[in-house]
Amino acid sequence: MQRVTQLQLVLLLILFHFSTATGFLMSPLASIASFQGWLVIIVANAGGLLVSYLSFVLGKQRASEFLVHYGKELVGKWFHIIWMVAFCFFFLHLASMVLREFTDFVIQIYLQSTPSWVIAAFFAFVVAIAVRSGLEAIFRCAAGFFFITIGAALIAPTLLGKEMNYNRTIAFLTHLDMGTLFSSSYPFIPWFGESFLILFIFPFLAKSEKTFRSLIVSSLVNIFLIDLYFVLCLLLFGAHLSGQLTYPVLEMIRFIRIGDFLENLDPIVVAIWMSSIFIKISTLLYMAVLITSQLFGLKDTRPFSFAFAAILLGLSIHLVQNTVELNHFLFHTWPSFGLVMECSPLIYLIMSYIKKRQPTLR
Repeated sequence: MQRVTQLQLVLLLILFHFSTATGFLMSPLASIASFQGWLVIIVANAGGLLVSYLSFVLGKQRASEFLVHYGKELVGKWFHIIWMVAFCFFFLHLASMVLREFTDFVIQIYLQSTPSWVIAAFFAFVVAIAVRSGLEAIFRCAAGFFFITIGAALIAPTLLGKEMNYNRTIAFLTHLDMGTLFSSSYPFIPWFGESFLILFIFPFLAKSEKTFRSLIVSSLVNIFLIDLYFVLCLLLFGAHLSGQLTYPVLEMIRFIRIGDFLENLDPIVVAIWMSSIFIKISTLLYMAVLITSQLFGLKDTRPFSFAFAAILLGLSIHLVQNTVELNHFLFHTWPSFGLVMECSPLIYLIMSYIKKRQPTLR
């Protein structure tokens, strides 16, 4: 059963958060938090770790069993089924939002005349194959993509030195407003709280007692990488322009020039970055498929992989009308919904504690 090592978990979680943060969160972060965005990333990561810790504590109590199987003993059969269906929808809905963000990105930047459903369909098909191949395949893909993706992510900033306005550096210390720190961090906490998904794959994890340490390691690496790119964007464009640009990291990469013979590196970097988006969507869709399979008492998740990929495709296309509407939903409505779902293992944890104390009270 224990088929995923802690190292594989760390590598996947780094790609999982790095993918959407660098691609889609930089502009909203600069718009909402301005120069204190680097601190918002730290606070949001800490909040996400706290949320994930609830899942870790619950999963550790029965590390060899799946929550879908034993949850009904804690909260009752029907409440448990309803909540598992809600989790299934949460993962499927989140995967569809990421796919929609990716589709809009590709269309706006590279393939303006291509129908959005074509790009989404091809990507959903590849994701379905990954989900059908199983959890091990997704983790192994993540391990393989990690060094290429993070290697490119670390090399790219070193090629931007001459373009930076280092006079803005002092603003990262002087433009801090502790009164707005929590309100600025709140929309981003659920993005890092997505690590709570470990609860549903706990029996697959080798040395599961070390899982929270793996979460801490991945969070520290993500804080470094995301803050690095955020700081570089603000040094290059400033807080206002970074907030107005749809994809500031992409615009930053377009500044890279290697001599007079190598320019326009952004297609190469984007192609590498796409692999981390693939890992994130595959992981989220697998969670939805796994929960559904276990609810139906199936040991094999493959029968649902293509069906759920089709639902993923439909949701991503019809979720919202445009990117503006999607961003408004993501940063004004979804954070509260996401936090409720990510903190809901606390209900199971409380009921588990009560049931353990009942024999003592008697």
